[in-house]
Amino acid sequence: MEVFEGKAWISRQGLIDTCIGVEEGKITAVKKILKGDKQTVVDGIILPSALDMHVHFRDPGYPNKEDWKSGSESAACGGVTAVVDMPNTNPFTSDVETFNEKVSLASSKSVVDFGIGVNVEEDLINKSWFDTIPSAFWKLYPYGISSEQYFSYAKEVLGKTKKPLVIHGEHPDHMHNEPLSKLSDHTQNRLVAEPECLASMPSSPHLHVAHLSTLEGLNQMPELATSEVCPHHLLLNLDNCHSLDCKVDPPLRTTADNSGLYDAFRKGKIPILSSDHAPHTIAEKKSDNPPSGLPGVETMIPLMLNEVSEGRLELGRLVNAMSEAPATRLGLNRGKISEGLPADLIVVNMKNSKLIDLDRLHSKSNWTPFQDWAAIFPSQVYRRGELIAENGEIKHEGGGQNLF
Repeated sequence: MEVFEGKAWISRQGLIDTCIGVEEGKITAVKKILKGDKQTVVDGIILPSALDMHVHFRDPGYPNKEDWKSGSESAACGGVTAVVDMPNTNPFTSDVETFNEKVSLASSKSVVDFGIGVNVEEDLINKSWFDTIPSAFWKLYPYGISSEQYFSYAKEVLGKTKKPLVIHGEHPDHMHNEPLSKLSDHTQNRLVAEPECLASMPSSPHLHVAHLSTLEGLNQMPELATSEVCPHHLLLNLDNCHSLDCKVDPPLRTTADNSGLYDAFRKGKIPILSSDHAPHTIAEKKSDNPPSGLPGVETMIPLMLNEVSEGRLELGRLVNAMSEAPATRLGLNRGKISEGLPADLIVVNMKNSKLIDLDRLHSKSNWTPFQDWAAIFPSQVYRRGELIAENGEIKHEGGGQNLF
């Protein structure tokens, strides 16, 4: 048994001096005093690692943007040991064959554990595999379909599902494509798409709203639904991010939206933190018509740990939002430092704030909107008790497993 000794965040107790015993990938004991075959005294604090339930690792189809190896290594170095990949790869993950192909790719390349989302298409609920495919959730996009189809599909799936329906919460009728000359033009094209969409969505405990971006959208959230927010919608806005590089769906908004969403996040009204890691090549982002998306899985937790260090966010709220809340939303028994759960841990020195350096990041996208922002990266990252990243360097190849 390996024992990690130091201050650790224990659910409902906070940061306490403790010992964590780990065997065969599981936490076997959490006690005040514990002796093992290997004793590791931690320099810093021990937190549950993060589960990012919203990434785009682009594999299959676009491995030049990202693949399961580079994306998962980015995740690991940022303190994320489990991800859920979205279905808009090529081909879309929309049936058993494409699902199994992606699981195979992830199993062969990913250093972090994973789940796979399945795309909502016409007649999904009548597929023979609807009740049996081991997907993390269903994902509904507002692209390429009418608003009637969009809301019809949502109601159909919510009436039959036993797992979350994750929606990209923008109304198809209010997503305009007028030419862009500046970043704010994209925001103008989507000005009311989010609140108009959420106001029309049915209320269901199975509904989950991805990447909330507006205060108006937050105010129109269906009563029983859950939601997530990304660091870029908390920290970036049209005042501090002007370049078309920062084009993202939903768009960046105002400082008022930042403040309103952040306040709701602090209070747990938005329970989950996700990255919406969506990398593209530099050439694509510098083109006259840049695609939407920002890389973020490696910087998400470090940025928010720095927010904790600066006194703008409570540590317990961050831990819950990055670990326990997404696991609970997906029906997974993980995300806490507790006996019997996977030993997914990160070690963090809260005084070790550094500026984000693109040259130290691992995504193939090779850019970040957070260059030179202060961040606190984990010094060690353990997936199921195994050291997979240390001080921004990968220490283990592959080994990721399907969570579902």
